[in-house]
Formats: sequence, structure tokens, C-alpha cells
Amino acid sequence: MAKPLNIALLCHPSIGGSGILATELGHKLAEWGHQVFVVSERPPFRLKMDRPGIHFCEAAAVEFPLFEGPDHTLPLATRIAEVCNSHQIDVVHAHYAIPHTVAAWIATQLIGEGAPPIITTLHGTDIVSLGAMAEYRPLLRHALAASDLVTCVSQNLKERTLGLFDLERDIAVIPNFYEPRPVTDTRDNIRALLGTGDAPLALHVSNLRSIKRVDLLLDAQRQALETEEIKLLILAGADSTQLTAEINSRDLQDHVVVIDDVSDVENYYAAADFTVYSSEYESFCLGILEGMRHGLPSVSFDVGGISEVVRHEETGYLVPYPDTSALGRAMAHLAGDHSLRRTMGNAARLRAEQSFSADKVVTQYLTAYCEVTTPSP
Repeated sequence: MAKPLNIALLCHPSIGGSGILATELGHKLAEWGHQVFVVSERPPFRLKMDRPGIHFCEAAAVEFPLFEGPDHTLPLATRIAEVCNSHQIDVVHAHYAIPHTVAAWIATQLIGEGAPPIITTLHGTDIVSLGAMAEYRPLLRHALAASDLVTCVSQNLKERTLGLFDLERDIAVIPNFYEPRPVTDTRDNIRALLGTGDAPLALHVSNLRSIKRVDLLLDAQRQALETEEIKLLILAGADSTQLTAEINSRDLQDHVVVIDDVSDVENYYAAADFTVYSSEYESFCLGILEGMRHGLPSVSFDVGGISEVVRHEETGYLVPYPDTSALGRAMAHLAGDHSLRRTMGNAARLRAEQSFSADKVVTQYLTAYCEVTTPSP
């Protein structure tokens, strides 16, 4: 095993794939004997701060009357520098380029000689959305060039990044991983609490950002109901009141259940029959992987890096974006065939265990840490 490292982990605290991956990576690194200093404006929602080796370092935004909004990046940079100096940080791992890589680079300028190396992990919308904006592109290009190593979660995202930025460097692809926690309740109890009855249950977990296209998901649910009785459970990582009108306008009140701010998702995966995603773009889609690890097949649009995770007609169904009729038909097909769900679910679990396990992926990150912290001969 690599020598114990002091690692500064930078991530968003809100619900989203980048924060979840960073948090679970921190847990696993701490479990393997490293000291992990999580720097964020508040504790990430899945962070277990009582675990040995996990240290939360608050980087509060600054409110100032001259500013129209709170300043996050500069206070974050100052906090990163403080953490690096106080805890002899070996490597800074920034998840999501803005503001984390930018703040990490500013921190190295504050520290000066002896500043730790920076690894940047790109997760998707930091490149696809922010990277496409003229206001951010030059800064992002500089931050990526200044990083000692850049990784991303899929080959698709790597190609998108290299196509958008003129980088004189390679990018390593290290996929997401997921290890489920124990289920603490029975499938029947959870379904009884949800009021789903005996109907097949489709599960969608997301932060409801516009790129997730939940409107298309609801249209697909409406389509699926034409042939099969399906319940749709949406675990929302944001205020879901915006969905009420959308659900009502489609007369789906009796067919959709929405729950906000769920951090322990395992029981809901255990109660579901398959997952469904309708995003405009996904660099990887951690929600699909979480479902796979719980033995659930998936239905989704074939966008971004999802095809690197899902094997069409083996572990799930991929349909063209934005064909909600095709998405709904695939949902209905899975809902109506219990044996098919079991077969595809078993294949999905096996693929998740073999290709996206914590042992395999975290080892790749540790190799990356050693690469940037080992002095050149």
C-alpha cells in the first residue's frame, strides 16, 4: 500500500455526482489509512465526519455590501492555503474545475515554494456548461494547464474537454465508483410507506437541475402508463416544489412520488425495480451505477458517457435523446417483464462489481497521487 498521505479534497457540498464521488473517495482513502481534509463551504451531504481520518475544513463564503452576491472563490483559496500549511498536505485533489481548481491554483501562489501538487477531476457540467462560456473558458484553460494531473470520469468527457480546450497534455480517465451501504429496512416496508402497492417502481435520483430534463422524464412516465401500471419515485436533491405543477399538468398525481433531501438512498434502491434517467447530458451518471450495484437495470437516453456504463439490452436500455415515446416504451417493457428485470439486474450488478468497484477505482487515484508526489529522478 502507498505510504499514508495528507490529502486536501475540494468538492461542492450539494447533492450531485461530483460531491458524492469526492465524499465516497474520501471515506475510502481514510479507511485505507490516509488523512483526508475535506474543504468546502459546508459538510457535503454524505460526508461521515465521525470516521477516523476524515477532517472537515469549512471555507465560508464572504458577504460584503459592495458585492452583489457572496464571494466563494477567494475565501476558498485562502482556506486551502491555510489547510495546506497547517497539515503538511501532500496533494490537493479538486473535484469540479470551478471554483475548486481555480481556488487551488490561487492557493499555490499564496503558499509559494513547496506548494503541494494539484490534481483536477472533471465531472461534466464544469466543462460542458461552464467551459463553453466565454466568461470562464480562458480561466478554465489556465487552471487545467496549471494542474499537475487532470482526470475525468469518462472517455466521452475526455473527448469533450480536449475538443473544447487547446491543452498540451493528456487527460486520464478514471471512472466513478460506488459501494452500497447495508439496507436497513425491508422492501415491503419501504414500498408500503411510499404507497406504491404491487406496481413496478421506477427510481430517479437527481438534483433536478435543468440538464436532468425531468420534464421529459414525466412525459415518458405518461407514455409508459398507456400500457403498464408504473410508479415513479423521484428522490430530489433540491426543492421539488417546482415539480408539482409539472406533475399535475400531466395528471400524474397518483403515479409519481417525490421525496426531498434523501442522503441514505440504499433502502429506496432496494425497493425499486429499475432506474430511469432523461438527462440532456451525463458524463457518467452515478445514479445509474448506484442502481446497478443494487441489481437494478436502467432506462435512459443515450447521451454523453452513459454508454460507457450501460450495455444496451444487457444491463439496461439506451434510447435516442429526446425521444420520450421510446423512453416510455422501454420503461413499460421492463415493468411488464419481471424475469427480464431480474436477468438484466444481475448482469448490471456483475458489471458494476467488476468494472466500477471502490478497490479498483480508488487504487487508480492513489496511483495518480503517487505520480504527482514522487520527485522526478
